[in-house]
This record gives sequence, C-alpha cells and structure tokens, in this order.
Amino acid sequence: MRTLPHNLKRRFAFSESERVGDLPMAVLGIDLSATEQRPSGICLLRGRKVRTLLLATDEEIVGFASTCRPSVVAIDAPLSLPPSGTGMRLCDRLLRQRGIPIFPVTVGAMRQLTERGIRLKERLTAVGLTVIEVFPGGAQDVLGLPRKQHNLAALREGLRQLGLQGLRDDASHDELDAVTAAYVGWLWRKGFAELVSDGEGGGIVMPLPYPLPFLEGVRLYQRGYYWHAHEAWEELWRKAEEPFRSFLKALIQLAAALIHAERGEWQGVRNLLHRVQGYLQQCPETVWGVHVPDVQAQVATFLTEAELMLAGRKQQFNWRVKPRINPERLPPRPERLRRSPNDVPQRQTKEALARRKSVAL
Repeated sequence: MRTLPHNLKRRFAFSESERVGDLPMAVLGIDLSATEQRPSGICLLRGRKVRTLLLATDEEIVGFASTCRPSVVAIDAPLSLPPSGTGMRLCDRLLRQRGIPIFPVTVGAMRQLTERGIRLKERLTAVGLTVIEVFPGGAQDVLGLPRKQHNLAALREGLRQLGLQGLRDDASHDELDAVTAAYVGWLWRKGFAELVSDGEGGGIVMPLPYPLPFLEGVRLYQRGYYWHAHEAWEELWRKAEEPFRSFLKALIQLAAALIHAERGEWQGVRNLLHRVQGYLQQCPETVWGVHVPDVQAQVATFLTEAELMLAGRKQQFNWRVKPRINPERLPPRPERLRRSPNDVPQRQTKEALARRKSVAL
C-alpha cells in the first residue's frame, strides 16, 4: 500500500480521538484540474472536520486516496461522455432545466478534464474505492452558497456555517471546491443527496434542496426513532418562519403521537393528531418536497385507528397506518413501523426536558 509523503504525514496526522475507529468513515473530495501541470484541490473530510491540500499528478492523488481509504471519493469532473452524436449528457441537460449553468463535457478544456476524470476513476476503482461525480458549483447553487468566482470569502464562511470545521483562512478556491465536493459525498453517504442520471448508469450526485436538519429528522422518523426525529425538527422549528413553522409543528406532534401509540396512550394520540391536522391545514400543497394532502389523508387514517383503539373496538394496533414522510427525490429506504425497546431513549437529559417544557407548541 502506498504511504503519504513525509511532508504530508504531519499535516494529516489525526489525534488519538480522531482515529478512523472513533469517527465516521472519511470522504475524499477532489476538485480536479484538466492537466497534471496544474494542481488539484483535495479535501479529506472525517465527520465534520476537513483537511485540505493541493496535489498535481494522478499518481499523487491515487497514492493519497489509497492511504486514506475513504468510503467514497467525490470528483469534480465529468466521469462519462455523452452518447455518440450528442453534445450533452442527460444529467447535464436536466441540471440546465433546473437553472444550473453547466458546460458541455466535450467542448475545449472540458474534454481534456473529462478524459482525465475517466482515467482517474478507473485507477481509483481498481484499488477498491467507490467514486462518484459531483459538481461543486451546482451544489453551491442548491445550498445557497456563492460560487468561488463570485465571493470566495463568503463561500468559505458558508461552508463553515454548514458545520464544517478546520477550514483555513488561506484555503485556495480549488480547496474550497474540494471541500464542497467532499460535503456532497458525505450527504450522499447519509442518503441526503440524489443521483441526477446520465442515462447510462452514472450521473452527477447533487444535494437535495431541503434543510439538513429536516432530512435528518425524516430519516430518524422513517427508522422509528421518533424522539430523536422530534429533537431534530424542533431545532429547525425554533428558527423557521411560516409556512415551514406550521409544517414542522405538525411533524413534531406526529412524532409525539407515535411515541404515545407505542405506550398505548390512545387519548394522547387522538389529541395530538387533532393538533397535527390543524397545523397541516395552514400549509401549502407542497412543503420541502412533501405532498401535504397525502400526509393529511394518512393522518386521518391514523386517527381513525387510534379512536378504534381508544373505544376498545380493536385490541391490536395496525402499525401500517403510520404516516409516511417522503420528500421528492429523497432516495427510498426501508421504513421501520415500530421500534424495538432498545430504540426508545430510556433516560432523557435534564437539558432536553427543560427545553421541551420551555416550548409551547
């Protein structure tokens, strides 16, 4: 296995608390240049901590990646060519339809970049690494960040506001695009990004245009972690404005209703679901990719089931009436209808309890 050059070992030496076994798997972001004569931006992202540098040759990049062994390598370069006789790939056209400017991959220096990207992907996959194509400029558009050519300082600050730590004040524009690439790769690993298909089995991975705490709450809710979903949404609710505020209130109360359902507290379930219905009535048809009328119909079914349980007309609750929260373009994952006892938080912190009491929903 290749090892890091001596001058990089100290710069990329993580502390004892930052060992791979103690942190989420690493993601490597690469802002690839068209030629090896010009350096490429490199970002190693572990958890939310970033380390950046510049590397020139494919050999250096592959050697660095082989040493770090990231769970995914996110490359800012086209990794496929359009079908013969066409000027653009399907994914490029789809992004243009969304209002995201993107260059054809076969024009000028883009052709050279594409050829290098394809070669590099082949070398990285040959050593057992997963490689995806990303587009930092487009990702920055979706995330509400300025592109590097517009305001480099604001881009750096925006990346910090995403929770990324360790960004240097003197990081180059190539390094900041590499950080963006790594962040998109991190989102993809968590299931918070979509693949815009090129029609040939590949495409460009793009972040979803929804707040990250909302998506984290959705995933927790889908897995049956209703208390944790409640907490994720509550943090976002504190800063939200209408109609998102009412929508988040509905989700928070829905999560609470499912906790009551697990405890068999059907009067509490009914009261909470009536509140959910009231909040949803204040929402437009679609909020953050969720079709609100569909959720309203599912909540009504849930309420009917809860009332049957409360009246003693049913002995066993049908957990399949749990409302689904499925934002558009969120990659599907299996839902857990009911948690195991180990999933229920057995003890709440004093801070969490105090916070809940201070919030009147």
